[in-house]
Amino acid sequence: MWKRTGHNLRMIFLCLCGLFLFRGWTVSAAVAGTAENYEMGEEFEGGMGYDGEVRVFQFMILEKSRVTLNLKCSGRGCTGAIYDSAGREGLHKEDLEFTTNFFTGWSSAELTRILEPGIYNLQLKHERKWKWQKCRFLFQLSAQRQIHLAKGVLNSLESKGSGQLTVTCKPVKNAIGYRIQYARDAQFQIGVRTFYAPMPTETIKDLEKGVRYYVKICPYTVYDDGTYVYGQNSFVKSEITKP
Repeated sequence: MWKRTGHNLRMIFLCLCGLFLFRGWTVSAAVAGTAENYEMGEEFEGGMGYDGEVRVFQFMILEKSRVTLNLKCSGRGCTGAIYDSAGREGLHKEDLEFTTNFFTGWSSAELTRILEPGIYNLQLKHERKWKWQKCRFLFQLSAQRQIHLAKGVLNSLESKGSGQLTVTCKPVKNAIGYRIQYARDAQFQIGVRTFYAPMPTETIKDLEKGVRYYVKICPYTVYDDGTYVYGQNSFVKSEITKP
């Protein structure tokens, strides 16, 4: 009896696995067969004529990148999802949060995902309430190489003037500036001040005189969509300001 039950369970498990793989292959094959070629960065405008209509746009990623989808549609008439060549979702339609401009009647959503190199398909689906309602859409896909920044290195910390500290750090490749944090607390728990310097050398002014300050720096840059990327904080150095 137990052997028969075990055999039946194994058969059910194998059937479920086969169904899952077949579904993934079917989605992949269906998507690939209807895909329109899309060039990254292109702003594409189009439409769908009936409820349930799907349009698919195929694009390629050459290296691991931050891929951003900017999607606009009339009302909330469509959804978008990104699949890889095996039919796996890289961006779920549920992740898109639309905001509606009630003056224009258009809704927009923007979302970024990290994608590996490969061929992908953007699937747009018409989901208006009434079948006779047409849907207009406008989308753009952009890719930016993923940036990694080195750990910050604080080369020197000196007080060259009264109530001042001069911070000098090692230049870091791909950084557009350096976040400088300083405090009188060595643990950086209270009274932490932060500012961003565009150059590796910066002078902090208007500090209390004759007081020990603790300083650390971190290189940073900004992606095209405004997202900040940071390296690691440097080791902390301290110095007493001149009276």
